[in-house]
Amino acid sequence: MNKAILVISLAVAMSTSAALAKTHHAKKPVEAPAASSPAPTQLFVVSDADKALYAKNKHDSGIK
Repeated sequence: MNKAILVISLAVAMSTSAALAKTHHAKKPVEAPAASSPAPTQLFVVSDADKALYAKNKHDSGIK
Protein backbone atom coordinates (compact mmCIF):
# COMPACT_ATOMS: atom_id res chain seq x y z
CA MET A 1 0.00 0.00 0.00
CA ASN A 2 2.79 2.43 0.91
CA LYS A 3 4.65 1.58 -2.31
CA ALA A 4 1.57 2.34 -4.40
CA ILE A 5 1.09 5.75 -2.76
CA LEU A 6 4.79 6.54 -3.16
CA VAL A 7 4.78 5.54 -6.84
CA ILE A 8 1.61 7.53 -7.56
CA SER A 9 2.88 10.65 -5.80
CA LEU A 10 6.22 10.38 -7.62
CA ALA A 11 4.45 10.04 -10.97
CA VAL A 12 2.27 13.09 -10.25
CA ALA A 13 5.27 15.15 -9.20
CA MET A 14 7.22 14.22 -12.33
CA SER A 15 4.32 14.96 -14.70
CA THR A 16 3.68 18.29 -13.01
CA SER A 17 7.30 19.38 -13.26
CA ALA A 18 7.44 18.33 -16.92
CA ALA A 19 4.33 20.36 -17.70
CA LEU A 20 5.75 23.41 -15.95
CA ALA A 21 9.07 23.05 -17.75
CA LYS A 22 7.35 23.14 -21.14
CA THR A 23 5.64 26.45 -20.44
CA HIS A 24 8.90 28.32 -19.75
CA HIS A 25 10.18 30.20 -22.77
CA ALA A 26 13.49 31.98 -22.97
CA LYS A 27 13.26 35.63 -23.98
CA LYS A 28 14.96 36.61 -27.21
CA PRO A 29 17.34 39.57 -27.06
CA VAL A 30 15.96 42.82 -28.43
CA GLU A 31 17.70 43.92 -31.60
CA ALA A 32 18.76 47.53 -32.00
CA PRO A 33 17.07 49.40 -34.85
CA ALA A 34 19.08 49.85 -38.01
CA ALA A 35 21.07 53.08 -38.18
CA SER A 36 20.18 53.65 -41.83
CA SER A 37 16.42 53.88 -41.19
CA PRO A 38 14.95 57.39 -41.56
CA ALA A 39 13.87 59.35 -38.49
CA PRO A 40 10.18 59.07 -37.61
CA THR A 41 8.06 61.97 -38.80
CA GLN A 42 6.30 64.21 -36.34
CA LEU A 43 2.54 63.89 -36.37
CA PHE A 44 1.79 67.26 -34.76
CA VAL A 45 4.00 70.27 -35.37
CA VAL A 46 3.37 73.12 -32.92
CA SER A 47 4.07 76.56 -34.33
CA ASP A 48 5.25 79.58 -32.35
CA ALA A 49 1.82 81.20 -32.82
CA ASP A 50 0.17 78.13 -31.25
CA LYS A 51 2.55 78.27 -28.29
CA ALA A 52 1.84 81.99 -27.78
CA LEU A 53 -1.93 81.45 -27.96
CA TYR A 54 -1.65 78.57 -25.45
CA ALA A 55 0.34 80.75 -23.04
CA LYS A 56 -2.17 83.63 -23.44
CA ASN A 57 -5.17 81.36 -22.81
CA LYS A 58 -3.46 79.77 -19.81
CA HIS A 59 -2.75 83.25 -18.39
CA ASP A 60 -6.29 84.49 -19.04
CA SER A 61 -7.84 81.48 -17.34
CA GLY A 62 -5.87 82.12 -14.16
CA ILE A 63 -3.64 79.04 -14.32
CA LYS A 64 -0.05 79.80 -13.48
